[in-house]
Amino acid sequence: MARREPWKPGLPAERTLLSWERGAFGFLVGGALVMLRQHGPLGPGRTVLALTATALALLVLALGYRRSRQIRATVGAGRAVMPAPRAEILLIGGATVAFAAAIVIALLVSAVFG
Repeated sequence: MARREPWKPGLPAERTLLSWERGAFGFLVGGALVMLRQHGPLGPGRTVLALTATALALLVLALGYRRSRQIRATVGAGRAVMPAPRAEILLIGGATVAFAAAIVIALLVSAVFG
């Protein structure tokens, strides 16, 4: 019979925070790729996209820290059920789609007018 690991109450909050940090890192990489594009000088459009990516990364981190604190409070209070992060997921999903659309539009504009 396999021996079970003892349950550690801080692990769900830590895993949650790490996953949100990975999402924030993805936005930062997206902003860096916009800045590192090899064609032409650095214009205001690319700068705005990079700053938007940074703002979205900070938003993801803030939501992740908030969610991690909620999980710690739930575990500390003895409750085992945590509500699903529906609003956070919809917010970040919509922001991801909007950011991707902005990048596609910027690429199309630079291809047509560049």
